[in-house]
Amino acid sequence: MSHYEYKAVPAPTSGEATSSAQTIAARISNAVETRLNTMAADGWSYVRADNFTTDGEQGTTTVLIFRRACDFGMFTEEKPEFGTFGDAAE
Repeated sequence: MSHYEYKAVPAPTSGEATSSAQTIAARISNAVETRLNTMAADGWSYVRADNFTTDGEQGTTTVLIFRRACDFGMFTEEKPEFGTFGDAAE
């Protein structure tokens, strides 16, 4: 059974102009691509983007959701008793 840890990071709201990214949309796309590739290099897989409304402010905040496989050290041979309930005959 797979177990995952999740991470939420703010989505970029702006980006730097480059020779290939002159428009606002291209700059943001480039910034998102950079963020996705950086997270992937650390073993994170992109899941989705979520928008949240913040109290007292207009608009929304977008976060990118990532996950990666993790057993949190609970499902290894070092802890074979984890999840056992004893002998049913007791």
